[in-house]
Amino acid sequence: MEAKPIELTQQANLIKDYRDRKESIYKHFQYDPFQLRSFRSRYEYLMGQTYKREALVKVLKEQNERWVMTSKVQQNIEALLDEKSTVVIGGQQTGLLTGPLYTIHKIVSIIIQANEMSEYLKSPVIPVFWMAGEDHDFLEIDHVFTYQDQELNKVRIDDETPFDYKSPISKREIPVVEAERFIDQVFETFQETEHTKELYETVRQSLNNSKTYVDFFACFLNQLFEKDGLVLVDADERNLRMLERDYFIRMVENREDIATKTAERLKALTASGYHINLDAKSTDAHLFYHHDGERLLLEVDTNGRYRSKGGEVSFLEAELKELIYHSPEQFSNNVVTRPLMQEFVFPVLSFVGGPGEIGYWSSLKGAFEAVNLQLPIVTPRLSLTLMKRNHQSIMNQYHVDETDLINNGTYQDKMSWLKRQSKYPLEETVQQVKKQMEVAHQPLQEIAQSVSNDMAALTETNLKQIEDEINYVEKKLYHAIKGQHQDVVLRFDDLDSFYYPLGGLQERVWNVVYWLNEYGLDLPESLTKIPPRFEQDHQIVIL
Repeated sequence: MEAKPIELTQQANLIKDYRDRKESIYKHFQYDPFQLRSFRSRYEYLMGQTYKREALVKVLKEQNERWVMTSKVQQNIEALLDEKSTVVIGGQQTGLLTGPLYTIHKIVSIIIQANEMSEYLKSPVIPVFWMAGEDHDFLEIDHVFTYQDQELNKVRIDDETPFDYKSPISKREIPVVEAERFIDQVFETFQETEHTKELYETVRQSLNNSKTYVDFFACFLNQLFEKDGLVLVDADERNLRMLERDYFIRMVENREDIATKTAERLKALTASGYHINLDAKSTDAHLFYHHDGERLLLEVDTNGRYRSKGGEVSFLEAELKELIYHSPEQFSNNVVTRPLMQEFVFPVLSFVGGPGEIGYWSSLKGAFEAVNLQLPIVTPRLSLTLMKRNHQSIMNQYHVDETDLINNGTYQDKMSWLKRQSKYPLEETVQQVKKQMEVAHQPLQEIAQSVSNDMAALTETNLKQIEDEINYVEKKLYHAIKGQHQDVVLRFDDLDSFYYPLGGLQERVWNVVYWLNEYGLDLPESLTKIPPRFEQDHQIVIL
């Protein structure tokens, strides 16, 4: 396995400036994630904080036992009782078969940094993954892309269970028969390898141990990272909510300060030219209330009452705090308060996030200060492309540059190669014919201009029609040349499907199961050995 860093040419200014350590964005964060001394400083800060460690360990053990907890996971959970222990943490929606590859890359990043910092600080640093089961967008997690007959296809689970679209995913039970059919559909697209049988049995076993989509996600992850002691957290679970009860109340008591400071910082970021995918106003409560199977976002009206946007519920602040105290499981966080809750519950040394997450975290420094907390180290996750070694041979044969492939695909390389396959320079010949036609047509235009404006317009239209006909012939010639070299064209298209799928990064489309079938169940654990180049835009991992 070899990792090569490359530069991404198409990325948001914010993440680019963050990696380039520009002051324009760094002033919105507490620490430089690319300096070792930041971790020492953050660690010393955490040693002055207190956490409900015993209650947290109890909750984590109860949760992880549901997902076939390994001895390494149990050991890491118990290590949180040590006042000197900290965590590296990140989270994601609970997609089928772990969802897009970037979920795996985020977990790999968390494990790599936890191992690195544990050695550096000489104290336990636990890798923790926060499963965002309280999210409610089922259409984002109900599918994977598969690759068959040189095409990418979306395979969805056939789950027609009546369910409100606003309800959390964690409350949605996974239909076993439909899930088995979904798994079979995915595996039918694979070529059988020495790993296929073991992988299939592992996936089916994970399903058999699961009641919900969150369970399925967790059980499968535990199989993939069993040697790494990854601690999983179900964010939408009653016992965890009980532990969080006092923190929800603190958020309510400081709501105005949280909302105002977030909105002000978001405005400042926008003025600096950064686009943040976050809508934040001073009237936001940044909390969801779960009511009649729906997840309702709360805001504050002019009378100081907490209301859902649709008007379904309404509370005075005192009533809301009383409800939180007795039924904290009826509440969950949004993107602004979830980081705060994470900070209350865990001794967070570093948060590992994707480009979008780092975007909205840039607006949260004031929100953390509003509840007397400090923004943790925010580390960009590793961005990776997994590459087959035999594809490198094809790229070398047809002079396809790795960086160009990841950023732009093979279109230009394919067209250039096709043009070289004709004994005549087709494009140059077409341009020459057009010029000659324009010269030959000029006398007609001059005569037409001397007759009338209408005739002049007619000759211009006539010339345009001739050029269109030449373009048509050119396309037909290209098509004929392409047909003669269909095998090579398919090789170019194959590279696009793997490394520029749907016009973007592989990690946003492909699922890990294809790669596990090709390279084995120990692939994720192997990825935790790649260099920790968090400052790099992207790395190609040659398998």
